[in-house]
Amino acid sequence: MFSTLKEILGEKLVQHNQSDDKPSEISADELNGKSIALYFSAYWCPPCRNFTPMLAKVYKDVYDEISNKVEVVFLSCDVNEEEFNKYLEEMPWKAVPFADRDRPRFLGDKLTPNGLPSLIVLSPSFEIITKSGLEEVQIGFDKALRKWSEGKSLFWTRPPQEGEHIWKSATCTGCFMNPIVGSRHTCLNKECQISLCKECLSKTKHEHPLIDYFLPTQHYSLAQLLTMVPYLLDSKTNEEISTKTLLDDNLKSIGFYFSAQWCVPSQTFTPLLAKFYEEIRTKSHHFNILFLSCDKDIESFHTYRSQMPWPAAPFNYNDVLPEYFGISNIPSLIIVSSNGQILSRQGFQGVEQHGIKALETWSQGETLTRPSPDKYKWLHCACDVCGINPIVGERYSCPTCGNYDLCSTCQKKGHQHELQLQPLPNEDD
Repeated sequence: MFSTLKEILGEKLVQHNQSDDKPSEISADELNGKSIALYFSAYWCPPCRNFTPMLAKVYKDVYDEISNKVEVVFLSCDVNEEEFNKYLEEMPWKAVPFADRDRPRFLGDKLTPNGLPSLIVLSPSFEIITKSGLEEVQIGFDKALRKWSEGKSLFWTRPPQEGEHIWKSATCTGCFMNPIVGSRHTCLNKECQISLCKECLSKTKHEHPLIDYFLPTQHYSLAQLLTMVPYLLDSKTNEEISTKTLLDDNLKSIGFYFSAQWCVPSQTFTPLLAKFYEEIRTKSHHFNILFLSCDKDIESFHTYRSQMPWPAAPFNYNDVLPEYFGISNIPSLIIVSSNGQILSRQGFQGVEQHGIKALETWSQGETLTRPSPDKYKWLHCACDVCGINPIVGERYSCPTCGNYDLCSTCQKKGHQHELQLQPLPNEDD
């Protein structure tokens, strides 16, 4: 991919000079023979501004040990030199000069970093050691830089044996296997932030009980799923109540509601769901909802759950259920029958499509009937010609215009580019 260091870094690098407003210049040749951690970042990027102090602390902690073996180089995505210089003041490492604006773009095209910030580590022979440098520092701190100084990645993994599950994006906090292969284990207390492979489980002594993650490919009873919730918080008080109170003899299904106060769609959906829930509870007690918070702090959690007429899992519950259900977006409402069958992974969309009829159907332990193509509502999608919102029935999109949708009525009137009929999404989409 690269043949020389100058092809990567150019002739000169700069570094913040505490005794001068102007950055010092350094020859890029000084980095010959070292592993290079290319740090794609920008002053305007909040995640970058959050990560840089962590990286700076780790770098300073191990600098004396690894300075002749590995170096971090800042590749700026800043919009002006003033912000570049201001950001450079926070960095104890070197940087490609702001004037060399094409180099970060060139390296970005070659190395394809996954957004900002990104930390891609190259060996002294310019081979990629890891493209997950950011995650390695976040999990392993100084251990990551020590590994890079050896020309190795902190993360490692192994081929799965027959029947073993691969936990994509999951890292063992003991041995740094990523992804974890085989069984995976964690602590009941989410604040401990422990994730262990099978081998490390046997070597780990921990102050709290350690539990197994549910395999997404296996079926579990509702009672088994609820063992991951140590207790419930009553909807009207802070009183702790037994999780078993959800398992009424006449229960047909439960909705696991993943949501947060900071999420705008959740703020709109929660009052609607609460209204339908209270209506159906006057007729039937065959359906329950359990709130599993994605809030950022406990104050927001308590404020938000006060709007809900159903119980909540404690704020610091573990991430076993989100992992089992594959939660990637919120709000998310997973409907599970009393025997553990997943009736719907798209409960949020089901309520918006069918209204209270969705809850009435789930309270019978049944799945929703899919709307016919001419009655399907394309939620949060408006026609860019007539403005109807949502589009009902056939939806057409223009790949040439980009993010341009038409209802069937406007499609029949014609468009300057070829249109594509959008297929109805599957239940698991």
